[in-house]
Amino acid sequence: MAEFTLPPPAPFLSVPGEPPIPWVGWLEDFTVYLEAMDFADISDKRKTALLRHCLGTEGQRIFRALGSAGTYDEAVTLLTAHFAGKQRALLRRYKLRKRHQRPGESVLSYVTDLRDLARKCSYGALQDQIIRDQLIEGTWCEKIREKLLLEPDELTLDDAIAKAMQSRTPSACSDCTEIRTVSTNHVSFKTCTVQLGEVSLPLLLDTGAAASLLNLSTYNKFFAHLPLQQPSTPLCGYDNSKIGIVGILQVPVHYGSKHMPAFPFHIAKRGANLLGLNLFTGLGFSLHDDSGSAIQHVTSTWEQKWPALFDGLGCLTAFTHRPLVNAEVSPVMQPLRRIPLALRDDVTKELNTLLEAGIIEPVNAAPWISNLVIAKKKSGGLRVCVDLRSVNKAVIPDKYPLPTSEELATHFYGSTVFTKLDLRQGYLQVPLHPASRDLTAFISHAGVFRYTRMPFGLSSAPSCFQKAMNTILAGIPGVAVYLDDIVVHAPDMSTHDERLHRVFVALLGNSLTLNSEKCSFAAAAIDFVGFRLTAKGIAPLLSNVDAIHRIPEPTSASQVASFLGMTAYYLRFLPQYSQTTAPLRQLLKKEEPWNWTAACSRAFHSLKTQLTTPPILAHFDPSSPTLVTCDASAGAVGAVLSQVQDGVERPVAFASRALNPTEQRYSVGKREALACVWACERWHLYLYGRRFNLRTDHQALTTLLSASGSGHRPLRLHRWGERLRQYDYQLRFTPGRDNVVADLLSRSIEAPTPMVSPEEDTEPELIQMLHGPLQSAVSLEELQRESEQDPLLSTLCIYIRTGWPSRVPEDLAPFAGVRHKLSCWGNVCVSRGLCTVVPSGLRARVLSMAHEGHLGIVRVKQRCRDLVWWPGIDRDIETMVKDCVPCLLSGKSGSPASTPLQPTPWPPRPWEHLQLDICGEIHGRGVPHHQRFLVVAYDLHSKWPEVVPAGTVTTRVIIDILEGLFARWGLPLTITTDNGPLFISAEFSDFLRNKGIKHNRTAYFHPQANGGVERFNQSLKNGIRAHLFQGCTFQAALNQTLLHYRATQHATTQASPASLMLGREMDLPLDRLRSRDAVAPAAGSVRDAAQAAVAKHQGEMKRRFDKKRGVKATTIQVSDWVRARRPQRENKMASFWSQPLQVTRQLGPATFLLGDGSRWHASRLRRVPTPPGPAMATRLPAAGAAEMDGTVSRPPRPVLPRAVRPPQAPPRPMFLPPTQPLPVVPHPHPLHPGSLAGPQPMVGVDRPQRERARPSRLQDYVTTFHT
Repeated sequence: MAEFTLPPPAPFLSVPGEPPIPWVGWLEDFTVYLEAMDFADISDKRKTALLRHCLGTEGQRIFRALGSAGTYDEAVTLLTAHFAGKQRALLRRYKLRKRHQRPGESVLSYVTDLRDLARKCSYGALQDQIIRDQLIEGTWCEKIREKLLLEPDELTLDDAIAKAMQSRTPSACSDCTEIRTVSTNHVSFKTCTVQLGEVSLPLLLDTGAAASLLNLSTYNKFFAHLPLQQPSTPLCGYDNSKIGIVGILQVPVHYGSKHMPAFPFHIAKRGANLLGLNLFTGLGFSLHDDSGSAIQHVTSTWEQKWPALFDGLGCLTAFTHRPLVNAEVSPVMQPLRRIPLALRDDVTKELNTLLEAGIIEPVNAAPWISNLVIAKKKSGGLRVCVDLRSVNKAVIPDKYPLPTSEELATHFYGSTVFTKLDLRQGYLQVPLHPASRDLTAFISHAGVFRYTRMPFGLSSAPSCFQKAMNTILAGIPGVAVYLDDIVVHAPDMSTHDERLHRVFVALLGNSLTLNSEKCSFAAAAIDFVGFRLTAKGIAPLLSNVDAIHRIPEPTSASQVASFLGMTAYYLRFLPQYSQTTAPLRQLLKKEEPWNWTAACSRAFHSLKTQLTTPPILAHFDPSSPTLVTCDASAGAVGAVLSQVQDGVERPVAFASRALNPTEQRYSVGKREALACVWACERWHLYLYGRRFNLRTDHQALTTLLSASGSGHRPLRLHRWGERLRQYDYQLRFTPGRDNVVADLLSRSIEAPTPMVSPEEDTEPELIQMLHGPLQSAVSLEELQRESEQDPLLSTLCIYIRTGWPSRVPEDLAPFAGVRHKLSCWGNVCVSRGLCTVVPSGLRARVLSMAHEGHLGIVRVKQRCRDLVWWPGIDRDIETMVKDCVPCLLSGKSGSPASTPLQPTPWPPRPWEHLQLDICGEIHGRGVPHHQRFLVVAYDLHSKWPEVVPAGTVTTRVIIDILEGLFARWGLPLTITTDNGPLFISAEFSDFLRNKGIKHNRTAYFHPQANGGVERFNQSLKNGIRAHLFQGCTFQAALNQTLLHYRATQHATTQASPASLMLGREMDLPLDRLRSRDAVAPAAGSVRDAAQAAVAKHQGEMKRRFDKKRGVKATTIQVSDWVRARRPQRENKMASFWSQPLQVTRQLGPATFLLGDGSRWHASRLRRVPTPPGPAMATRLPAAGAAEMDGTVSRPPRPVLPRAVRPPQAPPRPMFLPPTQPLPVVPHPHPLHPGSLAGPQPMVGVDRPQRERARPSRLQDYVTTFHT
């Protein structure tokens, strides 16, 4: 038998990090390799050597660290315990739970992967149930999930897989009316023979396929000599499974008189040869529903019937363009721009063609001289244009309106046949008045010429051409015109032919000609002004959408603005546009720094996904019932324009917009009313002069916005009602459960207002506090009842009456010290002097009453000092005020206590621990644009800095800079950075992980953890600034600053950075004065002295810091609830503090990881006593008139006469003397029940109201003012 050799398996672990193949799988591959090569019986020593050889560089290092292994089995046991130990089961289970079905992945492939993951998770008998649950949760198909969730709990994994794979249910065949089964064939295939190059091939017609396909065997048989291109996007089948594509073949296509010089065919590994929709429409095919599924080729005879319309370039006889010119603008004569020699012959040929056609004429001189602009055509030829930007400054624009896409979309309802006509070089068919021809004069290498026809690029040309075409085709039904594109549409073929005949007569009568190559006759679908028109409706043009879909993620605000500008053209197809783009629009604010977050990425990709699968909108029918459905949320308003066509409600347009900050403060009812007004005015073109139904899910609006409504209405609603009077509408109430689409438009999965992240939004909590119940005064009956039930006070009363025992119980010891001041009244109540002793059941309530108005600790103590007392009242007051959430959020409570200073350990060797930061952006005179950022790497051992200027900073730029530093100094062990977006990116983390470098990130807003490089940045900027003032260039200033810093003794190490980094001193001009015979100290002695100096300096610095700050060791522990103090807040009335978050992990002595994944230093954390309850995170709903007229952010207040102030209520005592009855005093707060004699009307407060004071001149008069 012949011997053979197999390659060994790939190295298990070549570099630090995760192995590419798990250990168990790699070990199986290695065992198979041993058996295949007949190595199973070789000696243990040789097998162990083979194993170590295949482990890779990093794997061998780990093996050596694990200790010696005598045999091969012992070596396998050691490695298995290290790489596949039980401690990794938790990680495997996490990976299983995170595994979701990918788009295009089949159910079987997904389940196979789940089985492989679950096999390593030690689930035991529950494994099939876990896989079944993960299949339901992780499938991308909602129908499969809904179907499986309806099954009983006893559903097995095999049954779940079988039901998930049933992609279709049996249905009746349209041809034979029998039920489709696997054993019967009900498909009638239709083919079309098309010539591809020199080969004629039958292709299967498939209008559901977006691309045309050839199988690999066909390619190998006929086209193997032609190269293949790489596919740019994957193709998926009807079940969303991926189609294996080898490449794309460009081949000429011939069918009848149609010829396509190069058409792309996707080469699939298997399957039929398909004629897809792209080739179907390219060859002019169409489907006719009235004749079954027969496919006919549109052989147009219009060219033979009207040959004059397609011959040459026409010239409009009834119009001459004479643009108006501003005489105050001086003419501009531009110098000649030289044309490259390689293009001169082609340009000369093109100019001669224009001369022969009479489009241009030579001229000796002209007041206006412009230059040529040469552009290449798709066919390879040249297009000669003129740069008329200077001329356009003098031309007064024509204000004739161009139709908008919405206006054009109103023409096509009921049409099934479409013809698109394109005028040949449309503008050039309009004559230019002789007096205006000098405006178009241009210079070239062949001389000076001017146009006799209206040229492209003239600012007045579009309006003039639109006016001419509207005049020529006026009175012909079924015609839509946009500049040189004409669409003729009709409900049937005979009407279409009659209308097209009238159009041709009008064009021929005005001597206009058409471009037959760009015309499409009697088609079922055409492309028009960026949209796809069909009988069903209107949709975005796929080619434009694909171009948007290929746009990468933006890296600057200008790119975001460009992307939003492109997508806004298809606004009517995007139901959630304003909400989806909210994170992206936040990046366009000038005061906001660039921060591309996960929410921005989701919004960017969601917008592209919505454009790739947009809804088909119905054509607007003037005779069909029209509906406008509106809704509003806290951050946006949305609306749907729909019509009932053929008994079915179909959408015509979607619209939504974000609310500005003032509108967001409106009450719910006013936001709903704003949505109605905005929707009607948004679609004024469709609604004016037509009866329609206006639907809202806010029932109060049916009266408040209707013309027949009566009663008091806020002034704003009254104005909005007047704006709606121009429309003929009927306001109808639609329950919220039926208002699904408009509600979806006005809401977003993300938070509607991106100013503050959801976890940092404190408004619901503040709302809850403002609307929470208020504490009422403690009555005498309550005090007596609680005192009687308090065992401590009951015993105290007995001691006061009968005398104190010689041995006082421990719990009454605090009272024994003030026994001479205690007295008993009302049989059960106790007083200390004039202060009532409060029973334990009322103390929390009394403290809350004392803290009304949210006074500080000192003032609350002063308030209680003469009224109430109990042992430890001062401590309880301090605790209560410190734990008061409104005081904390408003900033009245103190900041978190400082923690002891934690000096960074001094690394034992140079270049082991680096601190990395970006200094800049630096602006100022003398700072080059390509050096406005300074990337700083700071060695903590030697204090040696490396500074690299850069014009822009991205993750790729940082990596390239580090690669250069590593090539000079080697790899460090650790790099510390802050949490800037460049340093937390996946690309940067992968770079450091592949290099084996540990990456430390500081706590949020705690730059002290990166203090070395931060302090150096100050010295760097000060040094550069001083040298710039001295007259140096920026580069010279940087070099001088670095030179002197590196050569000068550092205050911490008492040695220069050069001596510790290089092992020698760097000479400066001052060093020339030193004797050359002096012996430099040894590097070891310098390092020892530096170590002692660092220890002394850090110890002294810690002592001073701790003493000055009065630090305390943090008491925060894992599972505690804390609030984080942010350095900035949204506005003056917002809070610096975040929502309560739970501590999940302690990362360092004073650094903690919180539940939202953020890391904070204890100096910015404040522990809260209990986790937030449901009441702290929900907003109280308003009701009735209060919801309509008030706002949810402020409590309503009673309407009082403007000049009459309420009488000052006497101070409310917490307790009254026992001899006086307790009077009923109304609570001064308007929300308190009983504070008003009866129900009072409420007014909304949409913005701060000034206090209206009574004029001093009326102080001697009795007056009454009415609102």
